[in-house]
Amino acid sequence: MALSTSLFPKAITHLLVHAAPGWSGVRAALTLGPTSSAGSSADTVVRAVTALAGLAALVMAAAVPLTYLFAAHSRLGGSLEASATLHAAEVAELARANPSFWEFEGLQVSAPAGSRASAERRRVFDVTGKLIIESVPGEALMWPVLSHREPVLDQGRKIGEVESARSMRGALLMTVLLAAAAACIGGLIFVVLRVLPLRLLHQALERASFLASHDLLTGLPNRGLFADRLAQSLAMARRGGEPLAVLCLDLDRFKEVNDTLGHAAGDRLLKVVSARFSAVLRESDTLARLGGDEFAVIQPQARQPDAADALARRLVSALEEPVDLDGHQVSVGVSIGIALADRIGTTDPVQLMRDADLALYQAKEGGRGGYRFFSPEMNQKLRERRALEADLRVALAQGGFRLAYQPQVNLDTGAVIGAEALLRWERPGIGNMPPDRFISVAEETGLIGPIGTWALQEACREACTWPGQLTIAVNVSPVQFRQSGLYEAVVAALESSGLPPERLELEITEGVLLNDTEETLATLHRLRELGVKIAMDDFGTGYSSLGYLQKFPFDKVKIDRSFVRHLGGDRSAEAIVRAVVGMSHALGVHTIAEGVETLLQADMLRQKGCEEVQGFMFGKPMNASDFVALLGSEEVP
Repeated sequence: MALSTSLFPKAITHLLVHAAPGWSGVRAALTLGPTSSAGSSADTVVRAVTALAGLAALVMAAAVPLTYLFAAHSRLGGSLEASATLHAAEVAELARANPSFWEFEGLQVSAPAGSRASAERRRVFDVTGKLIIESVPGEALMWPVLSHREPVLDQGRKIGEVESARSMRGALLMTVLLAAAAACIGGLIFVVLRVLPLRLLHQALERASFLASHDLLTGLPNRGLFADRLAQSLAMARRGGEPLAVLCLDLDRFKEVNDTLGHAAGDRLLKVVSARFSAVLRESDTLARLGGDEFAVIQPQARQPDAADALARRLVSALEEPVDLDGHQVSVGVSIGIALADRIGTTDPVQLMRDADLALYQAKEGGRGGYRFFSPEMNQKLRERRALEADLRVALAQGGFRLAYQPQVNLDTGAVIGAEALLRWERPGIGNMPPDRFISVAEETGLIGPIGTWALQEACREACTWPGQLTIAVNVSPVQFRQSGLYEAVVAALESSGLPPERLELEITEGVLLNDTEETLATLHRLRELGVKIAMDDFGTGYSSLGYLQKFPFDKVKIDRSFVRHLGGDRSAEAIVRAVVGMSHALGVHTIAEGVETLLQADMLRQKGCEEVQGFMFGKPMNASDFVALLGSEEVP
């Protein structure tokens, strides 16, 4: 028994490895190899599970037969002891009655067949150990034989000894049968306790590996897995001399969907977009979601740049059809930046991604919904942009900005009623930088917030020194408006300068209201309740300016210079100005025209009912001292 038990685990293990269904996959999944970081841990788990399963199987295989064998031995031993005791008493009584009993030698008596003691062999020995009489069963006792001896006593003196013996062959055979059954049960226990836990562990490891390397929302590879596949693709491209393209994708107008329909709708949109992108890729291509609305594609083993160009066109076309989100038809586009490994000659995946990102940035600057290939010239533009950003930070920290003031005039009286504060920057080594060349960079880097706060404080401080009720108009960027703290910045500027709120006018464009949220309108109403005036700048250049006038009661509408420039030469421009002025008056809103440069333009604006103007005809943007001097002279046409 001991030998068969010790061989049991090896037999079962051999059976499982070669016959158990699915075990090879489990073993392969868990035996990760020496190069894997999880290999030693997985091997340890396999060994521990195997040891526990083998121990449980051994306990089952050995405990049942050994328990039965021990119980049978104890039961038979007790029976033999009782039988020997009784037999000794009988012999003692017989010897007292017949002292010649000890004169027998080697007498053998066969027990009657079928008697109660037919399976037991009994022997009587004298005090010297000589066999006196023996009673044998009908059949010889088979090995193994269990025996028990008891003394024959006469008044406390030992006069002989009796022995009772029985065969344990039946118990031994039953033990063997039980051992075979227990071995089968132990085998099943080993299979269950080893295979099932390892399968569950294998599934858990697969799930954990998937979660660690894939995006939970779309099921696409995440940034980490994408970087690994890009490194492998570059290595294969170097060995095979094959070109490789990386495409960085960014969805257009995705934020609008999140803001208007909620993040749940945005998640559904990302799933639809992922499915559409996947449908236009080859099996050898890799599509990954890097985060948010950013995706990336690896395109190996293709003729470049034609293949990347064709793929970019397919990706753009995939989003041309609107997406239905619970009854809302949503149209989004995609901008794509492309970098080619064979063209730029880089073997660094990080640099390749940077180049693709830079091309993506150029695609977005080009109007969105398109794609750009990386070119070395883009690096020069990137360096210039970074230098511009660095100089902006220095200018903000060291007070390098200043404000210029352009007079705003009442057309009927010719009196100066206020000024618009315009941001100016003398960039070291370059000179005057027009706002349109650095404001966009300030918005993208988040610097527009502190720059706008400084402009508010400086404009209010300067305007507080002006006589009368002259107003100061300050432009607010849409990005600055969406940042938190605008209301608090306005309050702080008014309190620190002492300027009455009604003398401050904030000019906003429709970009502020493009994401028509309750928070935006609430901020505008809080500013109005403070006493600050709100003007809509560049009116008429957007697609829904009239709708904005209905949603929020502006104090003033500013007619864009693009319409004023064509007065007297373009009837459509005259019609637009007339309509804007008439509509504004109907809503109780004042109008001011910018970019007035000729007397004809001023006269036509006066005839159409425009109340206020500003432009080179009435004064160019000037520094604070020149504006104060202009107020003293009142030399305004």
